[in-house]
Amino acid sequence: MPKTIITPDRDAVVSETEVAAPADRVFEALVNRDQALQWGNSDAFQIIHWEMDPRPGGRWRFLSRERSGTREFDHHGEVVEVDRPRVLAYSWYANWHSDPTHRTMVRWELTPTPTGTLVKITHSGLAALPDACTGYSQGWPGLLEQVKAFCEKR
Repeated sequence: MPKTIITPDRDAVVSETEVAAPADRVFEALVNRDQALQWGNSDAFQIIHWEMDPRPGGRWRFLSRERSGTREFDHHGEVVEVDRPRVLAYSWYANWHSDPTHRTMVRWELTPTPTGTLVKITHSGLAALPDACTGYSQGWPGLLEQVKAFCEKR
């Protein structure tokens, strides 16, 4: 299970886990549409649209829908940093935030280890969105588990 913390200032959620796969495989799972559609769906949500242009200035977007309802969640932003296969960072806007125009940031850091890759995700800029901070502390660990399971079985 991923280790997850909310920073004391409640500005960031940091979640990390060890994945028994090389960093390049994990990185590709994060940026490749076909792979993301495989690991990104869950019992609670279905991805209905996914795109990623993994270069600085590139756009990304995914839409998901509750499986138990009709509510759609729109996530989008701009890629701000790519250091393949170690770093992927992008701005994050979401239609369910109390202020959907508030920019937050997501940064994936992939560090090789003797047994695979330490995957760390930091979602920052959340101080102005206290409910979102709590929600992301519950959501990112599950997403990391999905990425882990996908990368380890490939």
